[in-house]
Amino acid sequence: MKPSTSRWSAPLWLRLTLAFAAVIAVGIVVTVVLARQGTATQISHVMVGPYMVQPDLLRNLLADYYRKHGGWDGVADALPGLVAQASPAGSMGRMMGEMMGLFNSQVTLLDAQGQLLAQSGEPAPGLSGAMEQGWPVMVEGRRVGTVVVQGPFMTMESGGEQQLVISVTRAVLTAGLVAGLVALALAALLIRQITRPLSALHRASRAIAQGRLDVRVPVQGQDELGQLAHTFNQMAAALEEQEQLRRNLMADVAHELRTPMAGIQGMVEAMQDGVFPPTPENLASIHQQIELLNRLVEELRTLAHAEAGQLTLEITALDLAGLATRQVALHQPQAQQKGIALALDISEPLPPVQGDEKRLGQVLGNLLTNALRHTPPGGHVTVALQPDPDGVRMYVQDDGEGIAPADLPHIFDRFYRGDPSRSRQRGGSGLGLAIARQFVAAHGGRIWAESPPPGQARGTRVSVVLPRRPPPRSD
Repeated sequence: MKPSTSRWSAPLWLRLTLAFAAVIAVGIVVTVVLARQGTATQISHVMVGPYMVQPDLLRNLLADYYRKHGGWDGVADALPGLVAQASPAGSMGRMMGEMMGLFNSQVTLLDAQGQLLAQSGEPAPGLSGAMEQGWPVMVEGRRVGTVVVQGPFMTMESGGEQQLVISVTRAVLTAGLVAGLVALALAALLIRQITRPLSALHRASRAIAQGRLDVRVPVQGQDELGQLAHTFNQMAAALEEQEQLRRNLMADVAHELRTPMAGIQGMVEAMQDGVFPPTPENLASIHQQIELLNRLVEELRTLAHAEAGQLTLEITALDLAGLATRQVALHQPQAQQKGIALALDISEPLPPVQGDEKRLGQVLGNLLTNALRHTPPGGHVTVALQPDPDGVRMYVQDDGEGIAPADLPHIFDRFYRGDPSRSRQRGGSGLGLAIARQFVAAHGGRIWAESPPPGQARGTRVSVVLPRRPPPRSD
């Protein structure tokens, strides 16, 4: 299903840049607001704080006045002085504060019944609820009055303090904008560095989707993007290799099928033309080509099932020694006919293993057939079984012509022949080792080849290791 293209989507670099810009803008706004509030608060504390009336100190002074005079007589005249004493700056400082217009405070004294006794500053607008809102004046545990402080109120009539707040706000805003622009420019460069490899990956992905499997992307650095580009190139190389293998497989299958089909066709046409009579010998030759064709088709089917994970294994307790003995006996006539010494070497005791006896018999039979096919008369072929740290190791070793180093990594590939003409003349289909590898892998084992074998100057050794544990069953 193709993705919808009806809605326009902004490029990733633009969306990331806008997101960074939004974050920077929010940061600048928050910084300016906090700086403005903090500046105003500090101005209030530094410039107004010394002139503020402290209610707790004032009510203590009023309580002393009440005890000294035995009541509130004359308190109206004494209140301004008491208010000045309750200010940290004192009367002179309070006077200066009023002259500068910093505040306009109101102090009201009520008696125990809430009646007005005295007032300092401008008249207070409405005293309803003042008893609850003020600070009680207590003498010997008895409430004798209430003092209500309203203010101080910053009027900033001179405008100097307000101008200071504006200046600080402007400076913070300017610094924030400059820093934000620099940060946004750096973020844009960083975003482009990130999105450029992603754009290259996107273009390469589209090219591969169109069938151009040779496309690669440059790997820049060892970070996550560099690793992603490297992995992408590995994937593209694997796809290209698989496509080449598919093409090779089609060509190989066509070639392998053409050989017996051409032989059958030639023999039949010769009989039709009267060149070859339909004798039992000629019919046997046709039958031989048909058997070769059937064997090739069956091996292709088996290999396809194995590679698709559809191979059925009948897992049982396996007697590898007995299996090897039977396979050696089965191939002994062929070895004797060629004058090859075929031997079996079993190192007892062997760890118990499980597997499909028929499939593993095919593996060992194929290895023996290949060894006898490539060993000259007078040579030696040995089948050996021995314990291995992972389970049981089984190998077939010959002293034939060996395998060229360039061919060794490919001998388990489908239809691979180091010498195609000689292998075909010897009856090889090019699928036996590929099937053997799939059978061994289905048992959870390993198979590999060494040429020359350790300790020898020539020949080949193909080894198989089967694990002790039961292999996973493939249904």
